[in-house]
Amino acid sequence: MKKRIYYLSFVMLMSVATLSLADDKPVQHLKVEDITTASEADSVFNQTTLQLKSMQSLNEQELHDIHMITYSLEKAIAYYVVNSNGDQKMSAEKIAEVVEQIHLASENGKQGKVRTYLDEYFELADQFAKKR
Repeated sequence: MKKRIYYLSFVMLMSVATLSLADDKPVQHLKVEDITTASEADSVFNQTTLQLKSMQSLNEQELHDIHMITYSLEKAIAYYVVNSNGDQKMSAEKIAEVVEQIHLASENGKQGKVRTYLDEYFELADQFAKKR
């Protein structure tokens, strides 16, 4: 009987742990090297933005692709956050927040949220690029 109680307790704990993992928290699926130069950050920023702009249907495959793209984009934006000042730094920080939301929404298959965050990202990214 005690074994059965322990077993049921274990199963319940594992169920709770699994539910807590289902929250919208990022899972590290891809390890990307840090970006260390402005030219590399610019290249990744420009290339990933173009890739994101090409995503129109936001079907399951595109959501997966967006999720993977955001790993590199996050590194480029992180470079700008660390190596910028004033308004540029604040803009980069705002973009970082939006890219994180894109990352989470695409990872969790939330098509509507991805579209909303992408639209916000494109507006911020266009403004940011003009000031660089």
